[in-house]
Amino acid sequence: MNLLKALAKRYFVTPYVLLCGAASLHALWQMWVEPGFSLSWFAAWLAVTPVPVFVLLLYLVPFVNTGRFVVIQILAAMIGAALAVVEMHPLPTFYALVPGLAGVLIYVYWYSYLDRDDNPRLTVGQALPAFHLQDRTGEHVDSASFVGRKTLLLFFRGGWCPLCRSQLYEFSSYFDALREYGLHIVLISDQAVDESEKLVGTLPQGVEVYFDSGLQAARTLGLVHPFGVPAGVFARGPHTSLPSLILSDESGTIRYADLPENFRVGPRPAQLIKVLEQQWL
Repeated sequence: MNLLKALAKRYFVTPYVLLCGAASLHALWQMWVEPGFSLSWFAAWLAVTPVPVFVLLLYLVPFVNTGRFVVIQILAAMIGAALAVVEMHPLPTFYALVPGLAGVLIYVYWYSYLDRDDNPRLTVGQALPAFHLQDRTGEHVDSASFVGRKTLLLFFRGGWCPLCRSQLYEFSSYFDALREYGLHIVLISDQAVDESEKLVGTLPQGVEVYFDSGLQAARTLGLVHPFGVPAGVFARGPHTSLPSLILSDESGTIRYADLPENFRVGPRPAQLIKVLEQQWL
């Protein structure tokens, strides 16, 4: 993973969302104070408003599939940019073309991708590398303790990530179905265990939450996302883990790995169910 690119992404998204929010409020104010209807300011407002609204909704509503909302952002930005150039007033045109259209395209087609390197450590058919975790008491838990059980490892970034919260919410609705396949479900994050448990509520039997101190387990498995925490977001540090799902059998052999390239499309339990139906472990 290119560290300069990772740093650029870390410092892109927060200023970008704030700029869109400020531009949206400014455009709304200009439409209010100007006499008559202003096509330019309406175009600017249309182009930039879906971004901060989308981010706000992510924190309020447990969306899982965000694809359709990204389409709305792109279409709104394109329409806003097209309307803005009709009158070509400098500032609203800038809002519509730069944070509006260009910003959305950069967010969707550049920022959203995780830039994973090839990961030979998680090749299906190979033994799962040994790693260590901590339970809620701080006791070390060796991955060797998972041998003898079909184990599902789910790495997530933490409560600061609204998409990860939504994906955990989705997974929690599949816990019972996954347990029917005899899976031991392990949720892993570099945040405290009690913080992680708040995200999923009451844990059924066979579901455990562990703390990955200093991202040691993620580093062992090649799942560290350098500078993956956006600037301005409160977390344990600038680095985090890549959203990932790993399935191992009783012998500790990797049988399935879901390593998404786009953070908006995390590991999918429905896809895992299909794999389990096709191949009983």
